[in-house]
Amino acid sequence: MSNILLQAENISKYYYLGDQKIMVLGNVSLTVNRGEFVVIAGSSGSGKTTLLSVLSGLDRPSIGRIHMAGRDITDLTEDQLAPVRNTLTGFVFQAFHLIPSLNAIENVMFPAELKKDPEARNKAQSLLDQVGLQDRGKNFPEQLSGGEQQRIAICRALINDPEIVFADEPTGNLDSENSEGIIQLLVDLHKDRKITLVIATHSQSLASRADRIVRLHDGRIQEG
Repeated sequence: MSNILLQAENISKYYYLGDQKIMVLGNVSLTVNRGEFVVIAGSSGSGKTTLLSVLSGLDRPSIGRIHMAGRDITDLTEDQLAPVRNTLTGFVFQAFHLIPSLNAIENVMFPAELKKDPEARNKAQSLLDQVGLQDRGKNFPEQLSGGEQQRIAICRALINDPEIVFADEPTGNLDSENSEGIIQLLVDLHKDRKITLVIATHSQSLASRADRIVRLHDGRIQEG
C-alpha cells in the first residue's frame, strides 16, 4: 500500500466576476503521507481555505486532479463523493457548525448514523470521554463554551475513524486558553491515533508542532 494518502496535481481554482477571471489557486501540487501532520499557512486571502476545501472534496478544482487513498475523486458526482467524505475524511470548521437542535452526543453521532452504525452512541460517548466532556453529552450547543463546542466538532470529525482529518482555522474563534487546549488535543490525537492531519491556520503555536508547513502566497505554494 502506498504511503501517499492525498495527492493534488497541478491544482488551479478560479471564478468569474462578470468578465473578470479571479484566480484563487494557481498550479498547486502537494502530497500528504499517511500519518503526517501538515499545516497550510498563509495570510488572509492567500487561498488556504479554498485549498483545504479542494483537497477534502468539499469543492472541486477548476484544473488539476485530486487523489485520495489511491482513488481519483476529481470527477466524482456529489452522490459518489458523499460516502467518500463520510468514510475517509473528517472536517473541523472554524465556526463549529454544530446542529443547534441536537445535543452534544447527538452531534457527535450524526455522521455515524448516516452510515447506520449500530455502535454510533457508544463510539460517541467514548470520544466525549477522551476529550473530557463525558458529562456534557446532553447539553445543547448554546449551553457549551466555544472550546467545548470545538471539542464536540472534533469528536464528530473522528466518529467514523477517518483516514484523514482536515481543519480550517480550528482555533480561530477561540480565546488563547481554549486555543491552547484545542491545539494540544489535536497534537495528542495525531500522536495517539496516528491520524493524518491537514490544518489551515494562522496559529504559530499550532504550526510549530506540525511535521511540515506548506506556505501559500496569492494562491501559490512558496518554495523554500
